[in-house]
Amino acid sequence: MPRGLSPRQELLQLQKRIFAQNQEIIRSQAVVNERGFEAYERRYKRQVSKYQRVATIEELLERIDAADIVYLGDYHTNYQSQRTLLRLLKILTEREVPVMVGLEFVQKRQQKYLDDFLADRISEAVFLKRIQFEKYWYFDLWQNFKPIFEYARYHHLPLYGVEWSLGPQATLEKRDQKAAEMVVDLLKRNPDKKLLLFAGDLHLAPAHLPKLVQRGLKERKIVKRDLIIYQNSETIYWQLAEDEVEDKVEIVKIDERSFCIINTPPIVWQQSYLNWLEHEEGEIDFSDAKYHFLGLMHRVAEFLGITDLSGGGEDVEVFTCGDLSFFKKLSESEDISRLELKQIKQQVLAGESYCMPSRHLVYLANLSLNHAAEEAAHYLKYLCSGPESPRDPVDAFYANAMHEALGFFGSKIINQKRKCFHENAYRSIIDYVKSTSSSAGRKQELEIALLVLEHKKLEVRGVPIHSKRFFKSRQPLFFGVTHGLGYILGDRLYYGLIHEKIGKEDIKELFCHPMAKDGEAFQLYLKLCRKLRKVKIPRRI
Repeated sequence: MPRGLSPRQELLQLQKRIFAQNQEIIRSQAVVNERGFEAYERRYKRQVSKYQRVATIEELLERIDAADIVYLGDYHTNYQSQRTLLRLLKILTEREVPVMVGLEFVQKRQQKYLDDFLADRISEAVFLKRIQFEKYWYFDLWQNFKPIFEYARYHHLPLYGVEWSLGPQATLEKRDQKAAEMVVDLLKRNPDKKLLLFAGDLHLAPAHLPKLVQRGLKERKIVKRDLIIYQNSETIYWQLAEDEVEDKVEIVKIDERSFCIINTPPIVWQQSYLNWLEHEEGEIDFSDAKYHFLGLMHRVAEFLGITDLSGGGEDVEVFTCGDLSFFKKLSESEDISRLELKQIKQQVLAGESYCMPSRHLVYLANLSLNHAAEEAAHYLKYLCSGPESPRDPVDAFYANAMHEALGFFGSKIINQKRKCFHENAYRSIIDYVKSTSSSAGRKQELEIALLVLEHKKLEVRGVPIHSKRFFKSRQPLFFGVTHGLGYILGDRLYYGLIHEKIGKEDIKELFCHPMAKDGEAFQLYLKLCRKLRKVKIPRRI
């Protein structure tokens, strides 16, 4: 990091680097690669590249009141986007504003099923089946959208599908043109209603859908005023962060026709998409991370029958990947070493969460339930067994593997479908990396896989690790291998409990075990591996 930066500036720089890395992953694994997408995206990005000034909620509501069409942007996997729509609907309903909602979520030809669902003539399951939800939506987002449908049903708000299925070869412009025709028709048939149109942010650039709608209205000699509300431009967020006001500002005015709501940091909404790619289950609310973190911890504790938590962990501070005050907090700790701070920065840059129970600090690099529950289990282990003293390298290796095992086990209590790599998966990684021409950038991944399998052979012989590779400035290897071994054991702990090969009381004792004596962590690890060796792990797709 450049010298002279404050801790806050350092974390901002790290966040930008993480964002850039994640963007490369997203682009390389994009599900949709439509023709003309890059030019379409550039037009949108130019529109949200800067803002005039900070705005208030009152000013935004005044502009909504004055508009006949309100376009609201959606980032499909970020549930905060859908919550913004719900909040606006509540405000408009309380003001008794006649409103109708257009949703990209449903196709126009499926309107009958939408009407039937809102009128309780068909069930939720039948509705999703008839709109062919799984076929037409890449993202499993029903739980994000469901509250919108429930609210509309309760308040008798009309919902209309404005998506048009044109086949895989359709351009974005053609989709916009068809959507614009539907919007114009809706406005003509419902002249006294305000239209709130909820669609992907990129569609809302003035040169895209709004332009086509205005052209169609003009042809029919209809005059309607519009307002565009974007959500969570990363460029605007970085500008606010540079000015150290990102945590105070929620709305900015871009121009006379458009505003942008900033309710989610870039790497948080970005991570929601990556979590979808990786089939992560659900997310916690970054705006109240501590509440959700403690809730997960208490759920694991309750399951295991752990009641004495020394205050319940209320003194923990939970920072998320969108919180720029994390490094500032660390810098205020007088007992933190330069080496430890360097290791923390490396983990943050690598997108890893970090639990520092002795300082009552938790950093969540990922807001998925899986990751949050895992760190909650780590913190529960600390509350049960107390602070740990420095260990020799071998003890540290096995203690960390045990911590990883209990963390993964805790996450399985929350999400029973969570998966991890076992031996066969590591063998597949080795075969794949060795066979591909682009293996140079995956050297560390290959090395970790080889060492995990090498260690599994040592377990059969009952021999602890002794290689200096783990103890001589190879932190990524140390954490990578203990992570892999711990996850395998944690998965076996869960299924061992399910198949009654180990009892709940035994696992509770593991959370309370300090592993303080020399060699104790290895013996405990080895004993569990042998005990659970024959536990069957379900086949994975």
